[in-house]
Amino acid sequence: MVNHFPVILSMVGTFAIVLAVLRGQRASWLYGTISLALAAVTVIPTYFSGEPAEHALNRPWYIARGVIHTHEDAARISAILVVVAGLVGIVAWRRLIRYPREVKMPGALRTTLLLTSLAASASIGYASWLGGRIVHDAPALQGPPPAGFTAPGAAAPATPLPLPAPAMDTTPISTPATASPPTSPPR
Repeated sequence: MVNHFPVILSMVGTFAIVLAVLRGQRASWLYGTISLALAAVTVIPTYFSGEPAEHALNRPWYIARGVIHTHEDAARISAILVVVAGLVGIVAWRRLIRYPREVKMPGALRTTLLLTSLAASASIGYASWLGGRIVHDAPALQGPPPAGFTAPGAAAPATPLPLPAPAMDTTPISTPATASPPTSPPR
């Protein structure tokens, strides 16, 4: 469950930073810097929970093994970038708290905050996409091919697949009751 927090917090924080750059609102700056700082705090346990998860998923027959290591490499890079963006966010947050009347931060700090947050969001988005591919794109979960499908380079089936027979309706048909009363037997 913890792996969703840094992804969401870094992306929402980046959105708030972009909004703050465009509109210049102090509240957006504060929200973005706090979100990035929280993303940096949550990315650390998320990264270290990946190793036990790898050991749990390394043996099942339905996992493509190469995807785990690709995700692990991308997660390492994104964890570093999210921590850097979080540290820049903490510096910017401190400045916003120290100078409460200041709406615009210095240009270098704004640019650094924007670039690190964009890099962190892009990298953690890519790493989370790779993490989803570990199970969702597993070869065993792709299912059998549809009826009549021939893979490229494979021989065509010798006989066509039989189609199921249509089901017959065996329920009796009811007829409407007639208006005449039933006849009684003679006495």
